[in-house]
Amino acid sequence: MSRPARVVLVGAGHAHLHVAAYAQQLIDAGAEVTLVDPGKFWYSGRATGMLGGRFDPADDQIDARALIEANGGVFVAGRVTRVNRSQRRVHLADGQTLDYDRLSFNVGSGVASDTITGCTPEANCWPVKPIANLASLRATLSQAFAAGDAPPVAVIGGGNTGCEIAANIAALARRHAPAGARPAIRLLQSGETLAPSLPSRARKRLAEKLTDLGIDIQYHRQITERRAGELICEDGARIAAAHAVIATGLVAHDWLEQLDLAFDDGLVVDATLRSIDDPRVFAVGDCAHVRGHALARLGVFGVRQAPVLLANLQASLDDGALTNYQPQSKWLSILDLGDGTGLATRGQHWWLGRSSVWLKHWLDRRFIESYRVD
Repeated sequence: MSRPARVVLVGAGHAHLHVAAYAQQLIDAGAEVTLVDPGKFWYSGRATGMLGGRFDPADDQIDARALIEANGGVFVAGRVTRVNRSQRRVHLADGQTLDYDRLSFNVGSGVASDTITGCTPEANCWPVKPIANLASLRATLSQAFAAGDAPPVAVIGGGNTGCEIAANIAALARRHAPAGARPAIRLLQSGETLAPSLPSRARKRLAEKLTDLGIDIQYHRQITERRAGELICEDGARIAAAHAVIATGLVAHDWLEQLDLAFDDGLVVDATLRSIDDPRVFAVGDCAHVRGHALARLGVFGVRQAPVLLANLQASLDDGALTNYQPQSKWLSILDLGDGTGLATRGQHWWLGRSSVWLKHWLDRRFIESYRVD
């Protein structure tokens, strides 16, 4: 009797949560399914609301171990550091090894904070990923605000995430700081346009909204160094910041580049989500670069890739025909602005109001609850 095919999922990202939830399909087809991840899944869609105090940290997490085990698979707590493709074996940081017949990566992305000299955790620099950083930042700022302190905070990066982060730090201050004790919150954008991916009128309205929330938006601020409670700009200007949140854009984890697979700010995959160098290896979400597409690092793409990945893992084990993934050309994005309003956009259409954030919270709750095990 032949042994079961071994499917190893590295990372508990959006797509792998779906595969874990339907792991029994692969098991019924004769596979063993193992999910490798350091811990619980933090949901990016609710991260800023958690930072602002709208949600508890526990409300932003999914127990990946419980999910995979409830559906017949195995969970291994760990972090993959190396892949031996000739032996079809992954090596973990703690010395464990796992053999595979199919291997899939869904490990998310990170922030390149090392481009700012001296920007370390010890210097109160907080990259927006991993999301656990935002939970720690929330605890630190809440304690300071409640004690009557108003440490100045700078958010470096004026994209969608930076805007949302700044708005929710302001919300956290409103929740915990005594009346009149409001911290200086500065949003530092390197270019001349705030949230450049948004429609122009939405950008203007967002800037007005952030200003109304007490946030100081500064343009043409290219930060090069963190030194003694200040941020040093390329032009020599100094900006006081007891805490610096790094939201300068997401990049693929650099360790993926060491896997001896085609890499272009992500593992390069074809339309079937398989590596162009190895048909036994798949990659999805932020850690993948779908050849021919320049996809934003948003969870909506991982969610849409999920059923294609599940189908193709099973088809590849059965020598069946694989399905092509076709990225959506438009998608709904909603920014939680921390004051009970949100900015929703889809293509060139947008709406700022309470109904937008209500819809966001409903969608986020539905996603999280769909992967929670009672």
